[in-house]
Amino acid sequence: MSENTRVRASYTPEEKAEIILAVMNRKTTIQKIAKEKGIAPTLVSLWKKQAEEAILERFVGTKPGRRKAETSPEEVKGDLRKARIDARTSKTRATRLDVSLRNAKSRIAALEAGVRDLAAEMGFKLVKSTRPRRKKA
Repeated sequence: MSENTRVRASYTPEEKAEIILAVMNRKTTIQKIAKEKGIAPTLVSLWKKQAEEAILERFVGTKPGRRKAETSPEEVKGDLRKARIDARTSKTRATRLDVSLRNAKSRIAALEAGVRDLAAEMGFKLVKSTRPRRKKA
């Protein structure tokens, strides 16, 4: 074997499950765990997708003595995709709001500093309010 040839690693179902559960429980990202384990992120994504499909197949369908499910696996997959898109959209919005909040806080701090400087220039002394602040929830 040459030096550039890689030996394929094989993973037991238990190892795969551990990796997938870590990603699904948001304990780590696909990128981080792939780097940790020395495997391609696309492989971890494929395992995750296979696990999600297996879960859907397990819980969607009929069981003896029970009513038939009113939704097909394809409908559930569509709902899952929509939920993922909604989650990504919400995360993007939250990030934008967080950036806006940080920008607003820095503008407020700059304005407060300007007011302090102006008050000092005019010979006034600023005092803090004696009113108790509301506690954050």
